[in-house]
Amino acid sequence: MTLAAQQSQFIQALMSDDAPLPEHWQARERAGYAIYRNAYRARLIDTLQETYPRTALLVGSEAFGAAATHHLILHPPTGWTLDDAGKGFAETLENLFPQDRDVCELAWTEWAMQSAFTAADITPLDGPGMVTATQSFDDRAWQDLRLRFVPGLRLRQVHHDCRALWKLLGAEPNIAAARDLAPLAEPQGCVVWREGMRATFTLIGLAEMQALALMMDGASYGAACDHLVSLLGEAAALELAGAMLARWLSSGWIAAVQ
Repeated sequence: MTLAAQQSQFIQALMSDDAPLPEHWQARERAGYAIYRNAYRARLIDTLQETYPRTALLVGSEAFGAAATHHLILHPPTGWTLDDAGKGFAETLENLFPQDRDVCELAWTEWAMQSAFTAADITPLDGPGMVTATQSFDDRAWQDLRLRFVPGLRLRQVHHDCRALWKLLGAEPNIAAARDLAPLAEPQGCVVWREGMRATFTLIGLAEMQALALMMDGASYGAACDHLVSLLGEAAALELAGAMLARWLSSGWIAAVQ
């Protein structure tokens, strides 16, 4: 057996109890490997608990441990850092807790917060910078305007108030209240970004969320405005189009005009 094949067998046995161990191993080697495997899995589960502390509180330690084990078996980390072990965990939870959207939404927020914190440094565009960049724009140029957003900016639709969940599961957790939190009257957008040296997030209305998603995907400002008109009508759309652009600037979400 080649070294690569032995390494592959070793890794497979770490992930699954059913994976075969080398036939020539005696009881001593098998017992030692079992100890190592348990320690390896425990460290990865601890890493997920450190990455998703609020999610762990929300679902409880037993359910979280089972979900973490399920995730790590299906998606073993492939990067050089343990931080990567948490990648995709929100999607795993979405499949495991299909009736509890708050679980995957909170997990997504925690992962997005970590990703935003480690995102590349950049100075966001401010109001005066926007004026300078667009001072020669005519109506057609405004229609064609595209934005480049800061690294680490993340967006998803949520059905629960992530701000309330975050607070309820913070320094003085009220787990019962968090579990009883009612869904939002209508879905909203959760936006995560880094503000200086800290990651933060906020909620925005559904129409603004859709416009932001379009522009994050490369759509023009004109296309985003047209979408708002289809949702809200012309008068309300024009009002929101100006307000949301001002919000994105003041919040530091925009890196540059394209």
